[in-house]
Amino acid sequence: MANVYVPVDVAEPQSPLDDVSLSRPSSLADDVSPVKPAEVSDEGLRKEIGLFSASSIIIGQVIGSGIFSTPASVVFLCGTPSMALILWFVSGLFSLGGALASAELGTMFPQNGGMIRYLAHAYRRPRALIATIMAYSVTFFCRPAAIAANVAIFSQYFFFAAGKHDYIESRDYLLRGIGAAVMTLLMLLNMVSVRWSLRLLNVFAVVKMVTLLIVSFTGLLLLVGIVKRTPGTNWQRGFKGTKFDAQSFASAMTRLFWSWEGWSNVGYVVGEVKNVKRNLPLSLSLAMSSIAVLYMLANVAYFSVIPLEDIDNGTLLAAQFMDKVFGKAMGQVLLPICIGLSILGVVMSELFGGGRLMYAAGRTGFVPYGAVLGAIHPRFGTPIYAMAIIWALSLVFLFAPPPGEAFDLLVELVQEGMWYFYALTAFGAILLRRRLPNYPLRRFKSPLVLSFLFGALSFALGLLQFYPPAEIPGKAKPKVPYYLAPLLGVVFMALCVVPWYLRMWWYADRTGIQLLSWIDEEEQEVLRMTQDDVRRLGS
Repeated sequence: MANVYVPVDVAEPQSPLDDVSLSRPSSLADDVSPVKPAEVSDEGLRKEIGLFSASSIIIGQVIGSGIFSTPASVVFLCGTPSMALILWFVSGLFSLGGALASAELGTMFPQNGGMIRYLAHAYRRPRALIATIMAYSVTFFCRPAAIAANVAIFSQYFFFAAGKHDYIESRDYLLRGIGAAVMTLLMLLNMVSVRWSLRLLNVFAVVKMVTLLIVSFTGLLLLVGIVKRTPGTNWQRGFKGTKFDAQSFASAMTRLFWSWEGWSNVGYVVGEVKNVKRNLPLSLSLAMSSIAVLYMLANVAYFSVIPLEDIDNGTLLAAQFMDKVFGKAMGQVLLPICIGLSILGVVMSELFGGGRLMYAAGRTGFVPYGAVLGAIHPRFGTPIYAMAIIWALSLVFLFAPPPGEAFDLLVELVQEGMWYFYALTAFGAILLRRRLPNYPLRRFKSPLVLSFLFGALSFALGLLQFYPPAEIPGKAKPKVPYYLAPLLGVVFMALCVVPWYLRMWWYADRTGIQLLSWIDEEEQEVLRMTQDDVRRLGS
């Protein structure tokens, strides 16, 4: 590998094998680093993420406020609780397929960056176009916009619990200011301590799981008759009244898949996961399976208590459930607090993964100034500059849009485009299984049928955003055209071709710097490994 150029503004991408003694070409002999301690990754990051914390990162991103409200919309769209349960199961199964495909790719390329790295290896030509578009779309828009959308609303639930309902309607910028202050504190914690950040993530995950366990366990008691319930006709009606039109199905599946979204977050921090070959697939399997069980039981609980005719789509379904079973103190005080904490958990997980995502985008050369973005603080062991940029961008998205439709549009834009990246990642696992069939670091294999189904449905959901959504009783029709958010998402992705051209063609050809040489070097280095090398690599 002679004549390899290292860009002056990009930190040299590190190989996952720098801690394994291999025979390398003589031109790279001087670059071989001594064996590093087991607790430090090849990127210089401390491996602090164990099985429980990895699962907490997934749970923290997946479980937000959706499961407390989405079931009402889904059942109105599909017509019956029985069909709603089937759709929850199907969407969960397909999402597990996407998560397992991500687990396979994470064990193959065990460094921070997640889908950025996976897409770079799967679609290398032309000059990693897809990975570059994803790097700019997610790091500069989707992730900071998602953080802004969540921190802007979490405090609403605390004001609601305190009985200050007028604050929710009339003090938009006060809520945003509170969100900015809390986000800043969480980001500072992320910057100075990985260990305490993980501990807080674990606490948030436990709060989410306990809240859902209370709902789910109550549902089980209701089903077996230990707790008396008001007789209803939800389950007796079976599938009578089910809607089978494409419009309702598309709208329901969009909401369902968004309720499962977030499992990819652990891929952004995979370089800091201990024993990746074990903990990454296991954490994704355990977290997604546990969430699936709780989601299903929560739906059973909701519809075992509240007749379909009594559902108020203007109120959280979980709040109606708590009111009926435990009284108003639970439904209007305790539950809103738990939902607010749940959303804070999402923000914490987004900040933790978002900083690593920006760090990886710079370190791999997709984004300029990689030497800065890829820098690790010598004392804290965190990419503080990358985190600072994510924080600053989140503040811009938090305060720039005016209240009302503009901010609502921002919330809608967060998910646009991600469907295509999810689909391409799942298909990428299939392509790499064919192109690199004997890759030594492929220490986990996902079921390709599920990967394909997830990829196909994700791509279809991306296209279905341009299809008129079904109307939901009790929900006001949005004033913004339904096609505007997906259209702007596609336009934004198309605009990312400009920095791709300037970076990967104009800049690279003008300077002679091989920005993407690390992709082939990583693969070739791994392919030279023996079984002993794999065993010595361990994690």
